[in-house]
Amino acid sequence: MAQNNFLNLLGKRIIVTGASAGIGVAIAQEFVRQGCHLMLCGRDKTRLDQVVAQCNQTAASDIKICSTVGDVTSQSVQEMIISNTVSHLGGIDVLVNNAGIVSKGDYSSTREDYQHVMATNLESIFFLTQLAVPHLTKTKGNIVNISSIVSCTNSPNVMVYSLSKAALDSYTEGLAINLASKGIRVNSVNPGSVVSMLYRRGDEALGDTEYDKFVKAMSCPSVHPLGRMGFASEIADAVVFLASQRASFITGQIVFVDGGRHCLGPVPKL
Repeated sequence: MAQNNFLNLLGKRIIVTGASAGIGVAIAQEFVRQGCHLMLCGRDKTRLDQVVAQCNQTAASDIKICSTVGDVTSQSVQEMIISNTVSHLGGIDVLVNNAGIVSKGDYSSTREDYQHVMATNLESIFFLTQLAVPHLTKTKGNIVNISSIVSCTNSPNVMVYSLSKAALDSYTEGLAINLASKGIRVNSVNPGSVVSMLYRRGDEALGDTEYDKFVKAMSCPSVHPLGRMGFASEIADAVVFLASQRASFITGQIVFVDGGRHCLGPVPKL
C-alpha cells in the first residue's frame, strides 16, 4: 500500500528501464510504495518476473505492475515499451531512463565496446525518450535519467563509460530546455558508488576478495566524504522526489547522490 500522498504520485504511470536488478529494482519498489502503476523493462525475463512479483506483493489491489522484456537498444523494443505502457496503463506520466552498462577501458577500447556502451547508455535513452515525449506532453509528465558520478570526475580505466555519462548530462540539460515549453521537466540523478550486484556480474566481475577490497576502498572518507558507499534505496528516493510534484519547479538539474564524492575531483582507479 502507498505510505502517504505527500509526493502526490498516487496513480501515476511510470516506465522504469533496467528494472531487473540493482538501482532499477529499488526505484520500482519505491514507486509502488507511492501508489504508482509501473511498466518495468529489462533483458532478463526471469529476474524481471521476480521484480514484478515482489512489487505485486506490496502494491495495492488496484495497482497495475506490467513488464516488457527486451534489449532497450533495439528500436522494436523501444517501440514496444511505449505501446505496451499506453495500452496497459493508459498513458505515461514519468519515464525513468535507468538502463545502462559499465565497461572498463581507455582510449584503446575496441570499436565494438565503444559502440555497445554508447548504444546502451546514450542512444537508447535518446530514442526511447523521443517516442515517449508525445505521451508525456499530454500528461505534463517528466523524465529522470540515471547518470553517474564519473560524468564529471573522470577515471582513466572507464573512459568510454565516463564519456557516455558526460554526454547524458549534457542531453539532460539540453532536453530540459527543449521540453520546458511543453511542460515536461527533465532531471538527472548521478550516483556515486552504490552497493550493488553490478560489480559481481559480467565479463569483468569482481571475485569475493576483489569485491571486499573494492568496498573497503570506496568506503574511505577520501573517496566518499560520508565514509561509505551508497544504497540503491537512497538513489530511488532522489528519483521519486524529482518525479513528484514536490519538484515541480526543478528541471535541468544534475543531482549528485554520492556522499560528497563529486567534490573531491578525479575518482580513484577501480
